[in-house]
Amino acid sequence: MSVGLQAFLLGLLGAYCWLDWCIGFLYCNRPIVLCPLAGLILNDFQTGLLIGAVLETYFLGSVVIGAYVAPDAGISGILACAFAIKSGLDADAALVMAVPIAVVMTQLQNILWTLYSVMAKIADKHAENGNDKGVYRIMVIQMIGNTLLKFFVVYFAWLLGADKVNAFMDMIPPVILNGMAKAGGVLPAIGMAILMIMIMNKENVPYYILGFFLAAYLKIPIIGIAVLGLILVFTKYNFVGAFKTVGKERKSDDNEY
Repeated sequence: MSVGLQAFLLGLLGAYCWLDWCIGFLYCNRPIVLCPLAGLILNDFQTGLLIGAVLETYFLGSVVIGAYVAPDAGISGILACAFAIKSGLDADAALVMAVPIAVVMTQLQNILWTLYSVMAKIADKHAENGNDKGVYRIMVIQMIGNTLLKFFVVYFAWLLGADKVNAFMDMIPPVILNGMAKAGGVLPAIGMAILMIMIMNKENVPYYILGFFLAAYLKIPIIGIAVLGLILVFTKYNFVGAFKTVGKERKSDDNEY
């Protein structure tokens, strides 16, 4: 596959990072989804899957709250994974590369949103005049702008930067790369800690201890623990019964009408 075609396909992954929000936020614009796809484009699906899992653990606790804009996990995941595969680096080095890429991408997004502030005033005028089509046009224009931004950042970064990244990584002494890898190994623990702070309470602490015990002492694979977790969730919350209740309520509402 040519470099140009690789850049185009990776750019489409970058574009999807924004389109995922537009179609209802399916939460597929995450490293755990995008990195394996990037690896597939570069003929190294296994490395992409590994890097995606490592990057996802770091960005787990990165969420948008209020006016805070979280670092761009999708674009940084795609580029860090692609550059790591191209340069023959491991997942820890890819994690270190992802952090500055995420910061730069977030700043570019903030610049674009600053420009959009002028369009927001135009949309307000359309809303005051009852021109809903005018508001929709502004929304579509902003959607296209955000999508193209992410596409072209990934496209040109890969088209122009792959060889330069390789040359730059070759210039770095091994001792520095090893230090970066060790430091990067700590970052997933920080991401997990942030996530635990948000979701941990008295009710789910026993499940956390159970998962740790199964993995550390009984050596049960992660897939097995995940399946057990799904069983516990469906057993505890009775989703089937909830769906039946909602269905009965909808039928009763339809009969009333």
